[in-house]
Amino acid sequence: MTGLPDDPIFDPVGIVVWSINTGIYDVMYSWWGWPVVEIVHFIGLCLIMGTVGMFDLRLLGFARGIPIAALHRLIPLGIAAYALNAITGFCFVSATPDQYLYNLAFRWKVTFFVVAGFNVLFFYARTFERLKTHDPEAPPPLGARVAGAVSLCAWIGVMSAGRLLTFFRPNF
Repeated sequence: MTGLPDDPIFDPVGIVVWSINTGIYDVMYSWWGWPVVEIVHFIGLCLIMGTVGMFDLRLLGFARGIPIAALHRLIPLGIAAYALNAITGFCFVSATPDQYLYNLAFRWKVTFFVVAGFNVLFFYARTFERLKTHDPEAPPPLGARVAGAVSLCAWIGVMSAGRLLTFFRPNF
């Protein structure tokens, strides 16, 4: 996968044809489609930052009066929001692939999205078990603080790159 225009994975025409055949294109370009998908995407982002963002801040040592376990119960909502944003983001890319696949901001957004995903895997594989027995009054372990910082930075990167998408549209 080279990312060049003749690369089949970056074939905007093929993606649009697929999008038309599946009906995504028609939904996105109906009078209500794009705005509704934008609203749902924004709600998902708010849920991610409200759940995962708060959990990350707690891992960094803020709000020590709130038990980590209490905030952790909100993580399934954050995961659902992550899936919601992946689906709505896929709709945007399917409807206008040329505006995303060749966009530097989109590539950064995907990079931050992937970093956030790998960070979650690291956190649950290496750090989370230690938090279950950790004294809530003590500062979180270093691994938890690093995972929280990386997650928070990755999500800020996702949001920032998402806002920059319209400023780096490719001109064909």
